[in-house]
Amino acid sequence: MLRGVPLVTVSGVSLFLPGDPDRKMVLRDIDFSLREGGHCVFIGPSGAGKSTLLGLLHGELWPARGSILWHTDEGAEDSPLAGRAMSFLVSPALQENCRLRSWGMTGRDLLFTALEENLHDRAEADEITARLSARSLLDREVAALSSGQLRLLLLARALLRSPRLLLLDECANGLDAPSRARFFDLLAERARTCTVVMTTHRSDLIPGWCAERRQIRDGRLLAADEARFPASRRYSGRCPGAGDRPDGQGMEPRLRTPRLSSVDAAPLFRLKNVSVFIDRHKVLRDITWTMHEGERWQLRGPNGSGKSTLLRLLAGDEFAAAGGEILRYLPRRGGPVRTLEQLRRGVRLVSDLSQALYGYDLSGFELVCSGFDNTIGIYRDFTETEKRNARAIMAELRVAHLAEVSIRRLSSGQLRCLFLARALAGDPEILLLDEPCNGLDAESRLRYLDILDDLAERGMHFVFVSHYSQDAPLCINRRAGMENGRLVQG
Repeated sequence: MLRGVPLVTVSGVSLFLPGDPDRKMVLRDIDFSLREGGHCVFIGPSGAGKSTLLGLLHGELWPARGSILWHTDEGAEDSPLAGRAMSFLVSPALQENCRLRSWGMTGRDLLFTALEENLHDRAEADEITARLSARSLLDREVAALSSGQLRLLLLARALLRSPRLLLLDECANGLDAPSRARFFDLLAERARTCTVVMTTHRSDLIPGWCAERRQIRDGRLLAADEARFPASRRYSGRCPGAGDRPDGQGMEPRLRTPRLSSVDAAPLFRLKNVSVFIDRHKVLRDITWTMHEGERWQLRGPNGSGKSTLLRLLAGDEFAAAGGEILRYLPRRGGPVRTLEQLRRGVRLVSDLSQALYGYDLSGFELVCSGFDNTIGIYRDFTETEKRNARAIMAELRVAHLAEVSIRRLSSGQLRCLFLARALAGDPEILLLDEPCNGLDAESRLRYLDILDDLAERGMHFVFVSHYSQDAPLCINRRAGMENGRLVQG
């Protein structure tokens, strides 16, 4: 790689997202020059325009004003095809597309999409997946992979292509700590031969060799010396300690002691010898577990250990294999749950997968209202009382300003907050939260966790999954680990 050689030049670019009838500019007057070896990270709040800027650099989006040039071996070109040829983008949107379009595809198929599987490529793929401890995923069907496993394969796919420009949008989302460490070790080696541009909400995930930080706020790119993560702030119910920083480090001290439940309390879930198969692959193995009233659980475990599958089982989206037994009990809805309709009204799941598979183009307000029936899409008119309730929930979660915006034009973090609002519509008794802080900036994470603690004070129950221990709400009072589809309490 010839360091210092021009790679991309962005001059006075403003753009709106395709399909927006209002043509609202989400990037404004962007001037940015990228050179070979000039690794850069974009930081900024959710919805600021970071992902949109990566889409522009990749040639997925086109300026309404201004210009962008990609400097190829043949000279400067303004065609988006030049951007696509020289760069590769890994993003939450790409992962959602894979979830929707990869049925019947194996991990190996995904890895070699648009590439010939020649001997050289196969050897390099073996090396990359071995370094990432992902070789066992190659013969698995994509539909059976966890979010972290799929993200790992998409990152391996990007490295296999050896692009001049590697664009990574929140690349560590869904990865457990060992997987993150392995990927960043491999990325450090590849950064010697390609240029890396990243986005992240966590400063501890910025490699030391990625020297340039640029901040985006309200669609504008700030000067390099203005790029910094926000200072820590206090919210009701969450009092940051000395280690409680918005960069996601620390926050281990507990300043509130969670109330423990009684084993005599009514069981909300009771599983006995439950196994789950997905595409003939045994994902959960002989789970025996009980959740009582007053309990709020955190599940930990590596990628692919079965955490997300367990949440989907509890929500009714997966089914126990023959020989297993699962009982669900919702006190405010009459006790034993006998129908899927009862279950879907009282138990709500918030996850990357449910977000990815929500195929309707609704406004933020319509999305939240769909939560009253827990449906994908809207199939009836809502009462005035329900509409007032939805707007009150959105106001509490500080997403009221997204009410009339299409969900297809929102960032991952904005969508995650809206899906929590949707889950709360209809007054559920149990929330199942799968990596709920993915895509949220530091301030939004703290606010989100505050809201969960407030909900716990009002009697809400949780099963909470996160690879970041600092992301757990303070109300957690039970913990369990998962390994290879088995649950270990403690």
